[in-house]
Amino acid sequence: MTPEEILNNSGNQKHEVDLGAALIRILELGCYNKMYLRSILKRQIETQELIKGGIEIEDKVLSRLEHLEKQISEIASQDYYDLVRTVLK
Repeated sequence: MTPEEILNNSGNQKHEVDLGAALIRILELGCYNKMYLRSILKRQIETQELIKGGIEIEDKVLSRLEHLEKQISEIASQDYYDLVRTVLK
């Protein structure tokens, strides 16, 4: 069911939403997800470096992690702007 269908089928029922609490919860979940995914990505990079036979891997891992996060940020920003443009049409 889409949000529009839910609103159209609600009839005369009143729905109260605390937008402030909802936005704070969204921010909280976003922070949690960011840290969770970052830890997964770091673990994968560490595993790749260990498979290569690296001993001193901490600097390599942090360097690769920083590079990947920059790439991800650029791609995500472009996707975000494309989505906003689509929604605002």
